[in-house]
Amino acid sequence: MWKSVAVALLIANDCLAGSEIPKDVKVSAATRLDWEFAASGFGPGAAKLPRDYDSTQQSYQLFVPKQYAKEKAWPLVVFISPGDQPTGFSAWQKPCESRSMLFCSPYKAGNNCPPVQRVRIVLDMLDDVRRTYHIDPEQTYLAGFSGGGRMACAIGFALPEYFGGVIPVCGTNPLPRLTYLRHRIHDRLSVAFVTGTTDTLNRKENEEYMYPYFQELGIRTKLWVPAVGHALPPASVVEEVHAWLAEDLKRRAKNAEDYPGLSVTAKTAPTAGEQARALLDTARADLKQPQRVWRGVTLLQGVTARWGTLEPGKEAKALLMKVSNDEELLKRISEQGEEDEVRFLTAQAKAFERFGLTKQAIAAWQLLAENYADTPTGKKAATELKRLQK
Repeated sequence: MWKSVAVALLIANDCLAGSEIPKDVKVSAATRLDWEFAASGFGPGAAKLPRDYDSTQQSYQLFVPKQYAKEKAWPLVVFISPGDQPTGFSAWQKPCESRSMLFCSPYKAGNNCPPVQRVRIVLDMLDDVRRTYHIDPEQTYLAGFSGGGRMACAIGFALPEYFGGVIPVCGTNPLPRLTYLRHRIHDRLSVAFVTGTTDTLNRKENEEYMYPYFQELGIRTKLWVPAVGHALPPASVVEEVHAWLAEDLKRRAKNAEDYPGLSVTAKTAPTAGEQARALLDTARADLKQPQRVWRGVTLLQGVTARWGTLEPGKEAKALLMKVSNDEELLKRISEQGEEDEVRFLTAQAKAFERFGLTKQAIAAWQLLAENYADTPTGKKAATELKRLQK
């Protein structure tokens, strides 16, 4: 009994609000967002739900500022808890009120929930909010604590078009395998790493691995280490994070304007076919610009990998074959692709070594040594390889 009372008090304290109190909302329909692709990062066959899963039985906590009006697009914080109860509002309340941001956090999407189901619940919630309210994707921020922070990275990095920033608190996840997604994360997202001073393992992962790794890749990122343990940061730190995220809004908006095929607008949720076609059209345009041919190729690879059975996927595959027979184009692709791969693998190797993952660091240097043998890059990689193998 006392335990139940304590839990109830914790939940009540987390829901305290000044102008408005978060309310419980039920999901009205299944998500239109590509949850299967976001879940696929957890391994082959990961994107399978229980047979009795019903989106309309999912619910979430929602805060809407008093000032909300549908005439403009509004900021939204999506928070993923490590437990089955919604959390995060205690830290986000003041920033949400001062910045007029909506806030949502799902029920029954904690660390004990299977990853695929967790992804689906989060995206059921996000799409439900987007259906009902006028939400700005450039100001949609995906946050989470502990295992929720890792889930925020997994979803945000897989579907960057729906977010302007990711805020993993005391828990991070690596970048996705598709190169074009790494480019989109670089061009669009801001990643705010937050970890406590005495949260030993997560602090090390943030300070020595993820934060410097993202910096070396040119991804806009910043690290906060407030004086807490494995816990949510104080509201003052959350306010600093959102001030930093807001500073990058113009860049995100400009990128969305320049590359509409790689973006979404408020309330839009393109189907798989529509998104595949938009990426394919963008790839074709990139191939006509000498400085972006490698970007075009990686987009074609992404369309083929994600939507290979659809007509745009088949067209992308055919276009890749055509590109491979164009010697002049291949020269530019080789130059740009080499620069991109060298930067990525070098940053990865250094990050692995800093974090004590020696085997993974060796594998990255070995790949560079083999791919660029008899070049300065290959020779440098071979030297690093020998050093680590000793």
